[in-house]
Amino acid sequence: MSFEFVCLGTGCPVATPARMGPAHLVIAGATKILIDCGSGVTQRLVQAGTRGADLNALIVTHYHSDHVIDFWQLIVSSWHQGRAKPWRVISTPPAIAHMKKQIESFADEIALRITHEHRPSTDGLTIAFEELNAGTLTFPDVAITAFAVDHRPVAPAYGLTFESAGRKLVFSGDTAPCNALEQAAQNADLLVQEVFVDREMQPTPGVRSAETVASVQAYHTTPAQAAHIASSAQVRALMLTHIVPPAANCAALLQEIRAGYSGTAIVGEDLMRFDLINRIVKSGETTLAL
Repeated sequence: MSFEFVCLGTGCPVATPARMGPAHLVIAGATKILIDCGSGVTQRLVQAGTRGADLNALIVTHYHSDHVIDFWQLIVSSWHQGRAKPWRVISTPPAIAHMKKQIESFADEIALRITHEHRPSTDGLTIAFEELNAGTLTFPDVAITAFAVDHRPVAPAYGLTFESAGRKLVFSGDTAPCNALEQAAQNADLLVQEVFVDREMQPTPGVRSAETVASVQAYHTTPAQAAHIASSAQVRALMLTHIVPPAANCAALLQEIRAGYSGTAIVGEDLMRFDLINRIVKSGETTLAL
């Protein structure tokens, strides 16, 4: 029985070659769940050794462009890989409405492909949308619970808990600190936490004002806040993702975290792989104990 968490994209809307847009993969036994579909997700899936054709579902945690931008690319890429089963896509009503618009905008193009390319099946282009609400999602080999988080004014927005083989993984989603996240994270083996590195997000003429910085920080979690959540919830390990800014100084970020959290702390990198059963993390040729 496997239970793995794979970072596909640890970045944010700011473009950088080192970090693709928000996307993460959970593998639990026979179940493969993609969380969000940020820019570059299809390429990262291939690099991680997983085909979009084999995914059981896509869960989009909330409606922000960086979390849905490669939705149609994911669908078409997976079809080209031979996907022959319908998609299960679970998300909030605003995100679902947008994804349906993506489908509609490419309807003429995909009709031409279907007619001209004569692929064995079109079932991989069929999408069943389900509304994401707080509560349990049913999949083999893993128990998934969605919980509402505070990403206002973007609402609804959700975090996710995955439990399998006696291990617990909590994914914060995009959020400011909130009681629901801290409660969900209690005694987690791994908390995957978004982070807004406030120390590095200074006003910059022509890019962002002081008001911009304050507004963006208001619906994200700072390093000090992330450390507090992990410490209060007594999580075994903390991994930081959705890093704003994506070029943040990782050593300084870890130093901030360790000032308030004594457990294992890791700055996520694209293609980093967590084995929750054996409590190890792999990044390139490096393997570390969790």
